[in-house]
Amino acid sequence: MRLRKIYTAAAVILLTALYIVIFFFSAEDGESSSRASAAVTEALLKGYYGIVGGNKKALPEMVWLLEGIVRKTAHFTEYLCMGLLSYSIVNLWYRPLWRGRLLVGLQIVISASLDEFHQYFIPGRNAAFKDVMIDTAGGVTGILLFLLFKNIFSMRKRLQKKTAQ
Repeated sequence: MRLRKIYTAAAVILLTALYIVIFFFSAEDGESSSRASAAVTEALLKGYYGIVGGNKKALPEMVWLLEGIVRKTAHFTEYLCMGLLSYSIVNLWYRPLWRGRLLVGLQIVISASLDEFHQYFIPGRNAAFKDVMIDTAGGVTGILLFLLFKNIFSMRKRLQKKTAQ
């Protein structure tokens, strides 16, 4: 019971920090947000070119082409973490579990919608239904990953018990 409480406290702290990070990223104006995405994209490409080699002269063009993909991957990843954290808390405390899944799904959709609504009021930004869908897909993927890991660990535990007998 004590371990569950410690895990829950850590997950709530991480989830709160994630919400704060998402809020501040969404509060950046369009120009600042694009600069940050371009810088991350450039760093990833430099790392890639450093590993496999390639035409570094094409770097600015590649940054321009890939910045949108990096930005959408960040959206997806933020909400994947939200789904993992939220569902792990629900899995520990909420019964019946199917209602908990619905609540986490609703939390993700509402969070993504509010994030886009917030961006609507930021200069140089806009609200996009596509981003709500990307965020929701990330959250659902987080839930599914949690369920996958949980099933793998429970199967592993059952196999260990069988071999111990």
